[in-house]
Amino acid sequence: MFKKLLALIFAALFAVTAVGCGGSYTTGGSPDPDKIVPAKETLIANLEKKGYAVREQTSAEGVDFPIDRVVAIKGDKFMDIVYGLSAEEAQTMLGLFCAQYTGGYYILARNGNYVYCVSDKATFSKAGFRTTANVGTQYINK
Repeated sequence: MFKKLLALIFAALFAVTAVGCGGSYTTGGSPDPDKIVPAKETLIANLEKKGYAVREQTSAEGVDFPIDRVVAIKGDKFMDIVYGLSAEEAQTMLGLFCAQYTGGYYILARNGNYVYCVSDKATFSKAGFRTTANVGTQYINK
């Protein structure tokens, strides 16, 4: 319960930060996940350019719906993101990610209908993210 409350507080703070910084990642004053999360093709190109091995997946253990998942790895650095989920599917994927990634990450988030986990700030930036503004749940380790 405490983690969820903390995540909601962080989401509110990041929403205020995003609005205060010119609002380029917002729609109607609220963070817009479609403006925050890099497009799949952009994310793949960015990470491949930086030497990450990238693979795409359409299924995952523990889910009975098709997914659009990108996993990028370079040494001990990684990015794992799922695109195009419904609200219910995103919640299911968040639960799976929370079980899979029990620590050792920079950010684990459900941002709208996207779910992602990133090992470190540098990979987050290299992937094309410019803000941690969020509509949903996120856990950030500094």
